Amino acid sequence: MAGHEVGWDELAGQSFFVHEQGCSYSDHLVRTLLTLPGLPPRLTRFGSIEAARSCVAAGLGLTLLPRATVERQLADGQLAEVHGPPIPPVPVQLTRHRRRWTSPAARAVADELTRLLSAG
Repeated sequence: MAGHEVGWDELAGQSFFVHEQGCSYSDHLVRTLLTLPGLPPRLTRFGSIEAARSCVAAGLGLTLLPRATVERQLADGQLAEVHGPPIPPVPVQLTRHRRRWTSPAARAVADELTRLLSAG
């Protein structure tokens, strides 16, 4: 499937490794997959992105992850992108306590996350 345009019908019945319940993009994908006719997909949920990414790198199935979490693996060929149907964008929020001091390290992390997520 890598490098090809695929539709929901081609994704139905595949094995998917997704983030734990409560993750907005994984939950959306699962809800969509479960509405498709035919065999239901095989779904495995993990509490870490690394676990899902590792299963896919081992050739066990597919996943849906933020691009920022797979850039290196895509660049070095460990993972390949499947061009599937459009998925709505997922809002991301970074929060902090408004009355607490923000350390320079926390500010640097926030700035880098903002840069990565804004890039697309």
